[in-house]
Amino acid sequence: MKINHVSGFKFDIESRGHHIISDQPAPTGGNEGMTPVEMLAGSLGACVGVFAVEYMMRHGLATEGLAIDVQWEGARAPNRIGKFLVRLDVPQKLEEHHRTVLERTARACTVHHTLEGHPELVIDIKEP
Repeated sequence: MKINHVSGFKFDIESRGHHIISDQPAPTGGNEGMTPVEMLAGSLGACVGVFAVEYMMRHGLATEGLAIDVQWEGARAPNRIGKFLVRLDVPQKLEEHHRTVLERTARACTVHHTLEGHPELVIDIKEP
């Protein structure tokens, strides 16, 4: 994955030939893309969605109309996201068993596990 500075606070994120623009909201940025925090929340929601859809398809449950809503609450010292609130809006009433297993399955997504695991982060500065 490569992230290239475009201008101001705008970055082009490229992976496998796909491009996403990240930017800060006006007036600090150009408002031409999601913020990094919004992309993190989106990654969590999409990952939960993939795991949910896989479970639902395997058990013959409807997936059309599935939606995931992700909200977050900030925290300080250090500045970070302190809490994610993820809601799955499923298109049909679920039996209690499916509801329980679907929640457990959604919690098993890779992004969720990564956030819980406090991964090591290495920053290397390369100079010309």
